[in-house]
Amino acid sequence: MIEATIISILVLLLAWANGANDIPKGIATLVGSGVSRPLRAVAWGTLCTVTGGLAALAWGGELVNTFSALLTAADPAAGRRIVAASLCGATAWVALATRLGLPVSTTHALLGGIVGAVLVGVGSSDLHGEVLAKKVLTPLLLSPLIAIAACWALLRAARFVAAHVPAWKPGCCEHDEWRKNPYVCADDGRTGAGNLNERLWRALHWFSSGATSFARGLNDVPKIAAFLIVATALSPVGTGLPDAATGPIVAVTLVMALGGVWGSRKVLRVLAYRVARLESGSGLVANVGTSFLVLAATPLGLPVSTTHVSTGALMGVRWSDRSLPQEADALKSILLGWIVTLPVAAIIAAIAMQRLKTL
Repeated sequence: MIEATIISILVLLLAWANGANDIPKGIATLVGSGVSRPLRAVAWGTLCTVTGGLAALAWGGELVNTFSALLTAADPAAGRRIVAASLCGATAWVALATRLGLPVSTTHALLGGIVGAVLVGVGSSDLHGEVLAKKVLTPLLLSPLIAIAACWALLRAARFVAAHVPAWKPGCCEHDEWRKNPYVCADDGRTGAGNLNERLWRALHWFSSGATSFARGLNDVPKIAAFLIVATALSPVGTGLPDAATGPIVAVTLVMALGGVWGSRKVLRVLAYRVARLESGSGLVANVGTSFLVLAATPLGLPVSTTHVSTGALMGVRWSDRSLPQEADALKSILLGWIVTLPVAAIIAAIAMQRLKTL
């Protein structure tokens, strides 16, 4: 009973830290491009994240399977210690990174925590290397590279289309006439707040930001909830979700939302202003690339890092536009955070596991 209570507290603490660090990743483009103020964007991102987290009740079974397979151990007592130590490593690092304003990967932190706890607790024979390599490491390493390339290409294509289809400008011609021939008033030179293309970009930007936040909730909630689900069974859950999964998934989703509302300011500012110079169109492209990759990975049980995908998308925008961010460049700090996440979480988990073994 005491072990289950401790693990439950650790899971909820990780959900809080994850919300504070990850909710900004779906809405940073709204803030950085000036489409929305931070508070409104955070509310939108939180709502869509909650929707995605609850959708994991229907579509999150494969991700729970992936992580439950990494957490199983022959000895139930050792299995509970592995779960607790892994959570200690991941939670401590994600909370510290959030305090420092570094957007880091909760998935990488969890993976590092699992590796450190298993190696100290039961040895490398129970590390499940095949699952680790095929289902976790490969998608984690490839996803940011795919995001960079995809968003670079998408933004170039969008720029080309925008340059060849003029927007309607109020007063230069009738809107119906423009719809038949967009070039009829292309050289008129007048502009206005009612620019049709700009309104369309903004609407699509809001939608794409919501899709990114939805995808993040759908991909992250099952990974965190799996620790609580497996702690009670200490075996893979099979296909789909067990009946006992509903409570953990709902609890993780709600606490994650609270973390985003009250703790996301620092990470949001870094992603919005210190990675790339954003406008409505480039922000839309970054969100489309992120949401597509994360949504495609979730039903396959591939735990991609929303951090790596979303930040990779912003890098693709930056290199496509060849522009510097509005504030001090944080790219080197972000990359350093990515590099140290796994080993730092593993070390903390290993220390926690060593302490737990002596109790």
